[in-house]
Amino acid sequence: MARAIGKFFLCGLAILICLEVLVRLWGYSQMYLYDPIYMPYAQSQEIPYVLKPNLVHARAHGMIYINTDAMGLRSQTPGEKCPPKGPHEYRIAFVGDSVTFGVGVATPDVYPEVVQATLNRLQHRYRVKVFNFAESSYSIREMVATLKYRVPQVQPDLVVMGIIINDFYLDRTPGVDEWGYNTFGGPSKIVNRFPTIKLVLRKLHLSYVIRDVLARFMKKEQVEVALMQGKMPEWIVKSYKYILDFKKIAIGDGYQYLVLTIPTLGGDGSQFRGVIDAFNRDHVAYFDVSPLSLEFTEKQFRASPYDFHPSAAVHRQISEKLSKFILENYLGSATQKGP
Repeated sequence: MARAIGKFFLCGLAILICLEVLVRLWGYSQMYLYDPIYMPYAQSQEIPYVLKPNLVHARAHGMIYINTDAMGLRSQTPGEKCPPKGPHEYRIAFVGDSVTFGVGVATPDVYPEVVQATLNRLQHRYRVKVFNFAESSYSIREMVATLKYRVPQVQPDLVVMGIIINDFYLDRTPGVDEWGYNTFGGPSKIVNRFPTIKLVLRKLHLSYVIRDVLARFMKKEQVEVALMQGKMPEWIVKSYKYILDFKKIAIGDGYQYLVLTIPTLGGDGSQFRGVIDAFNRDHVAYFDVSPLSLEFTEKQFRASPYDFHPSAAVHRQISEKLSKFILENYLGSATQKGP
């Protein structure tokens, strides 16, 4: 009996080792591997986590390596400090999720960075400086909290909220553990109770495949891109108020503002139809680039074969259209508020 159990155990172990090797060769799990780059935000519990400041070549989601500045914002220069605002400087603060953060895309190719370069090339009245406050998996609730608590330190002239339709789903945002990794619900919630086991599983590529398979069965609410046919589903109706909060805070703090609707894989722009109707009703300033996804094949759109985030080519298209829109509608009427 003991020998049979031993053979069964060794056979099972051999199968797991083979599967682990196959998953590593497959490359599926690579987009989930990242360094402990997050930390709690001490100033407010409304913001569950932010990037650690002064990161140098740290691995982030989507097989990319990032630096962060002294404020914990993704930056081309590690540890860069925010200087006092110059008299002819126009500052743009972006809040958003993984798309605006730039998962799967090198820092110079992320659309806020390209917007900065493009606007400085197209005009010379102002020196445009962009600050990217976006974080992976933020919902619009965390974006509004970011506008409220973090953005004021850079004294922006314009604040831009970059959103996909999933950002209206408020339960999408994870927490952060003691090491600096995100903590999710679902299958991961069980593992979070056993920190040592969790650290071991993080090194096993097979665990990410198993987690994704389990998540498909445990998911209670489908929040993928869908045709809304002009009507907002209940989960969007409940969270839409954060859009109005964003507008109210921006105007109250003296900022110009803009809500940017971003393309997603498989979308054609119609998923935002009901939301845009609400924007028009409530006089929310917005710019819709969500139909851009139609200009790309699925392969061209993806940041990598296993990553649904927009590629560098998509980011460039977003930045091209957004830069022209900002130039025509904001920079032309900008008034400097002083340092």
